[in-house]
Amino acid sequence: MKFFWILLKGLGMGAADVVPGVSGGTVAYITGIYQRLLDAISAIGGKAWSAFRQDGITGLWKAVDGTFLLALGSGIAISILSLSKAVLWGLDHYPPIIWGFFFGLIVGSLPLILKDVPKVTWVKAFPLLLFGVVIGFVLSILSPTEAEMTLPYIFLSGALAICAMILPGISGSFILVLLGAYEGILEGLHARDWALIVTFMAGAGTGLLTFARFLRWLFGKFPHGMVLTMAGFIIGSLVKIWPFQAEYTSNISSLWILSAMVAGWLLVYGLNRLAKSLNAD
Repeated sequence: MKFFWILLKGLGMGAADVVPGVSGGTVAYITGIYQRLLDAISAIGGKAWSAFRQDGITGLWKAVDGTFLLALGSGIAISILSLSKAVLWGLDHYPPIIWGFFFGLIVGSLPLILKDVPKVTWVKAFPLLLFGVVIGFVLSILSPTEAEMTLPYIFLSGALAICAMILPGISGSFILVLLGAYEGILEGLHARDWALIVTFMAGAGTGLLTFARFLRWLFGKFPHGMVLTMAGFIIGSLVKIWPFQAEYTSNISSLWILSAMVAGWLLVYGLNRLAKSLNAD
């Protein structure tokens, strides 16, 4: 059952990561697996090698939380190959409804993220929340640039995008859009341009292993301050997915958009109640 729940969370992360403006890291954070993900990624390297030398494959698998990564990675892969097509179709045909659903989902998750922060910390670390809001807002309103798709630039794009993907509130896909590499990367994937694919994956792997360790250190050193900063990132980035933006020239009724927002909120509420009941059992 635990494998299935982690798989579902991976499905949510994968669907979010392909949408410019929504972060897979946000989904990991609001579903309660963010710290475990950082721990598993950070274990890849020296700790995993030591475990392998001491206990073989069994030790290696346990050190990197292999079952967790397998379930989560499977969910992400399945989602990118299947559910992402439905999400992108929805964004093409009914963008306000899709954005409204994501907006409600994220807003409904914020109280769950902040519920364990002590009141004393709120007073001392409130500037960190404001800092996160400002950074998330600024990144969300930046205009895309144009770039030449050289291999070094593709490597850098992969490293920056993966860092954003594991950072709540900042979309990896949107970072690629800002870098002017989003369409080029997608075209390369569809065309099976292996030089581009391998270079991008190498950059992503490098960024993932280094940035995840840095984030894990920050969460270990300043746990409540980091929670407030991450929440700030998420709040600031909401401007990007506000469903009533003028750019959506749609005849869709506001009632449908509001219904989608409520549906997103209810989904979070329902899953939280379900998780509490399962833990109680």
